[in-house]
Amino acid sequence: MRILTVQKYGIPLTLVLIVMMSLVNSSHAQSNSGAIIAAEGITLTVDFGNGTIKEYSNLNGSSVLEVTSSVLEVEIRWFGPFAYIKGIEGFLGEGEYGWQYWVNGEFASVAVSHYLLSDNDDVAWVYSTPTQRQQDPSLVPGIIIVSTAGFGFIAIVYIGTSRRIR
Repeated sequence: MRILTVQKYGIPLTLVLIVMMSLVNSSHAQSNSGAIIAAEGITLTVDFGNGTIKEYSNLNGSSVLEVTSSVLEVEIRWFGPFAYIKGIEGFLGEGEYGWQYWVNGEFASVAVSHYLLSDNDDVAWVYSTPTQRQQDPSLVPGIIIVSTAGFGFIAIVYIGTSRRIR
């Protein structure tokens, strides 16, 4: 009976834990009090993909959105509380082209309104084209784990259901 309980709930619990861990790691808390403190000494680099690169230093702000919009004209698309930068200085993302950002050399997969900065962070925006698009290799293990767990879950449900039908 104990084995059935582990088989029945093991994979769903594993999936829930994976999702919870990824949510905790996806944003950076600034303080334990819950107050968001503006970071100082931020460097912002913008690569327009056509040879033009602009760099701003010693900026202050709490989020990537706040720092970026403080010095550049940005077109923002909101999805509920989540902001997506559709355009910077008139360069709009369309089709396979678009804006991506990195913080301290790491690709950021968090909405610009939710990525909280720390002092002396380096933010880099790149207008990517299909040939320039960079892949984040740190996503590969997660994709494999989630896919395997999903197929395992489907197999367990299929086997359990087929036994009840007979």
